[in-house]
Amino acid sequence: GRNILFLTLAAIYAYQVKAEAVITGVCETDFSGYPDCRDEFVKALNHAVSLGMAKDIRFETPLMWIDKAETWALADYYGKLDLVRNETLTCYNGIKGDGCGHCAACNLRANGLNHYLADKPTVMAAMKQKTGLR
Repeated sequence: GRNILFLTLAAIYAYQVKAEAVITGVCETDFSGYPDCRDEFVKALNHAVSLGMAKDIRFETPLMWIDKAETWALADYYGKLDLVRNETLTCYNGIKGDGCGHCAACNLRANGLNHYLADKPTVMAAMKQKTGLR
C-alpha cells in the first residue's frame, strides 16, 4: 500500500506548486501482490484526492499497460537504459539500481530486464505497438 502514501504526498506537493499532474510509474503487471499498482486503484485514489483538495490534480500513468520488459525497452528507445538501470529506485530495501536482488520488487525488475535483454527486437516491437512509438 505504499503508493497510497506516495501518491497522496505527491498530490499535496503538486497542489502547493500549482502543478496539474502527478506522473507515476506504476503498471498493471505489478498487480501480482501489489493492488496499489492497479489502474482501478489509481483512478479511485485520484478521485478521492481531487475531492479532498477541491482541485483537479491528475494522476498520469504512462507505464500502466506495458510490462517490465517493455518498460526497459522504452528506456532504451530514449537512450536512457543505463540511467534507469543505475539511478532509479525499485527496491523495497531502498537500494538504488539493481537493488537488493531478493525482494519481490527487485525480482520483477530483474526478470523484466533479463527478458528484454534476451529478446530486444521482439520486446521493442511490442512496446512500440502498445505506446504508438515508431
